[in-house]
Amino acid sequence: MKKINPKATRIFCKLLDQLKGRRQYIKLELESFMPLSFERILDDVVTPFGTGHLYSMMHTYIQNGDLMRDPEVCFIVVDNRGQPDQYDMICVYPQLYRQDNFGLYEESIRIEGNSITNVIKAWQDSHVVFANQWLVNINQQGFLK
Repeated sequence: MKKINPKATRIFCKLLDQLKGRRQYIKLELESFMPLSFERILDDVVTPFGTGHLYSMMHTYIQNGDLMRDPEVCFIVVDNRGQPDQYDMICVYPQLYRQDNFGLYEESIRIEGNSITNVIKAWQDSHVVFANQWLVNINQQGFLK
């Protein structure tokens, strides 16, 4: 499994920081951009690198009364940091890519019974490339001020 790069990891950690405490969900809104939702959706995911959590991040809009993901990326996060700035101790693996308006659903890392059962390397590699750029864009757009 491939993880996102160090720059994207630091940006991802800013989202995690906003969930501190008992919050499992945030919705960030900026004028001129689709809302950005970030949510912890599964705990205790067993990976070869330790136990982690599954997070969903998505832009959304409404079309004909339906909530559309544009896109959604889910991430497996194995966080072994002792201090918040120990970025080399957190691993963020894109697990799923979904784009509703194109009917796209790519689950590159299959999770069954809280364990990883399969990895589609080509999809996962492309999900990493996308997530690296998307996180930079989200930061530059001002979602994480």
